[in-house]
Amino acid sequence: MEINTIIGIVVAIIIMLIGLKMILKKSNHAEPSLDSDLHINPDSNQPVIPRHVRDQLEQAEAERVSATSTERVEPTLNESASVETSTTKPTETLAVEPAQSISAESTQPAVENSSDQIKSEETVKSSTINTDSSAELSLNPNIETAEIAEFEGESNILDVHLHEQQRYDDESALAMAEQIIALNVYPNPRRALSGDKALKVLLKYGLRYGEMSCFHRYENTDEPSVLMFSVLRMTDNGPAGFDLETLSSEQVQGLAFFLALPNSKAVTGFDMMASIAGLIAREIDGKVYDENNLEFTPQLKEHWRHHVIDYRPAHATA
Repeated sequence: MEINTIIGIVVAIIIMLIGLKMILKKSNHAEPSLDSDLHINPDSNQPVIPRHVRDQLEQAEAERVSATSTERVEPTLNESASVETSTTKPTETLAVEPAQSISAESTQPAVENSSDQIKSEETVKSSTINTDSSAELSLNPNIETAEIAEFEGESNILDVHLHEQQRYDDESALAMAEQIIALNVYPNPRRALSGDKALKVLLKYGLRYGEMSCFHRYENTDEPSVLMFSVLRMTDNGPAGFDLETLSSEQVQGLAFFLALPNSKAVTGFDMMASIAGLIAREIDGKVYDENNLEFTPQLKEHWRHHVIDYRPAHATA
């Protein structure tokens, strides 16, 4: 009987120890610490936060938000107004106390006078700005204006150019002509040559309007040089000069090319004249004739060319 009692007591003590150990173990799981070491997930390399830790964190955040919401008081309009009045009252009392003898009626005109003064200053500023702008835009009547005289003379560059060309013209074969080699270009009778067309083709091939109302072709078109040949217009009375003022409204019957002999470059001038006459005749759908009104064929061209080559001035033969 005693042995059974002892065994029962021992078993009871063991059971009590086991129960106490289990209770202690549950308490440890129920109240885990936030300072425990974090476990790292080897796959994602991210910390694994236990559920009880997350619950504790959320609870702490909720408590912090509730505490701040209870402490913070949003101001209202009435409270702000009261605060402003409370802060301004001492300054008002300080400003009014030294001037208790001044009445409200006497302060009102002062305020009106200050506002009138501000308005007057603004008007003065605006008037000064307007006067400044008007002064900048208006001309000074005291400035003397200079009269610009009309340009009646020629410029120095143009004078030199004309003088040089005049010297070449005076010494050219046209001024000392002993014989004339002429070629005539007539358009197709069914196609009248207008003055504008005649002017365009003459300028196109380097002819320049000049002395004797003729178009002249020089060796160089851009500088004074030796005269090659000249061109007149054909009329019922024979060759005549050009009138540039009425040329655009007139019809041109034909163009008269002529080379004056003697000429220092007679052969070059003849070849140039025959070539340009042929080009112009082709462009106006016409034909070239010699001075005897014979069609200017290649054989006739060689004839007149040899005539130019064989020509000798009269003073040289004498």
